[in-house]
Amino acid sequence: MSFQQPPFDSSTVRRGPMSPKDRRIIAGTAVGVLAMLGVGAWAVTAIIGGKHPSTPGGGSQAAAPVDPLAAAAAQQFADALANDDVDAAKLVVCSSENPQPAGVKVPYTVKSLTVTGSTGTLTLVKGQDTTVPAVRLVKQDGGWKVCGTA
Repeated sequence: MSFQQPPFDSSTVRRGPMSPKDRRIIAGTAVGVLAMLGVGAWAVTAIIGGKHPSTPGGGSQAAAPVDPLAAAAAQQFADALANDDVDAAKLVVCSSENPQPAGVKVPYTVKSLTVTGSTGTLTLVKGQDTTVPAVRLVKQDGGWKVCGTA
């Protein structure tokens, strides 16, 4: 013998008064949404206006002066990237990022290569003993491509 449940009829559900907890949840959600809308409007104003929006105190934020040599180095680096000019980029890269003098080539050797299906992991060694973070290989269009770190 089977008993079937009657279809649900929402008109028979009795709703009591809203609990204080439910009211706090709804109020908190509304405040959060309004705050995000305010932040979004502020961000759009800042981006479209092209200058800093005024501070809450009514004054305006003055941009800090930029060292002209720093601006020149930044522009030189951006131009070098745009022109794929490695030698020009090396002129404005920190010595810790580019420890070899210009023109000295550092050998890279394969430490390990693991391939599973159409993906793989490659680990290189720079110079004699500096292990480079592993990179991910993916087979695309019949060839293998480096696709970021593993």
